[in-house]
Amino acid sequence: MARTFSAEDEERLRQLHADGVSRNEIARQMGWAVGTITNHANRLGLSFDREAVRAATDARQVDLKDRRQRIQEQLLELAERSIERTQSRYLLTGFSHTGEMTAEWLQQPPARETKDLTAAAMSALARFDAKAKDDTGDEGVSEARSMLGDLGKALTAAAEQMGEGDGDSA
Repeated sequence: MARTFSAEDEERLRQLHADGVSRNEIARQMGWAVGTITNHANRLGLSFDREAVRAATDARQVDLKDRRQRIQEQLLELAERSIERTQSRYLLTGFSHTGEMTAEWLQQPPARETKDLTAAAMSALARFDAKAKDDTGDEGVSEARSMLGDLGKALTAAAEQMGEGDGDSA
């Protein structure tokens, strides 16, 4: 038995059209042929203006760019916090030979923790760099990449230097 285009289908077509969904995507979502959607859209006075679709696509790209920039800021903040933690006091906890809990404040974290924090900072910076590559049209991206590359090298050297001569005693 053939299916008919119901009032609910018309309402859904109107809503998807108002949301800026393309004709082909509406057909896919509703399970109708593109020609059927075109005929009913014309009957309802709806058009699929390419300029409107282009404007919606451009707006979506702007929204995505904004989200990437927010994520970049979070990644830089994570890198900064990790770096700060490598240079701040550290509470070392453990157990004595009698099984009692002990705690001691150190001027900076032991080498293993410093190495882990440095790796976290480098990972965040690498992700920042990858996100920056998504926005290659932006000004200053090449300078940011260069700066991040230099910072990554410096962090690697610091981690390697801190790892020397430490037996990871806790």
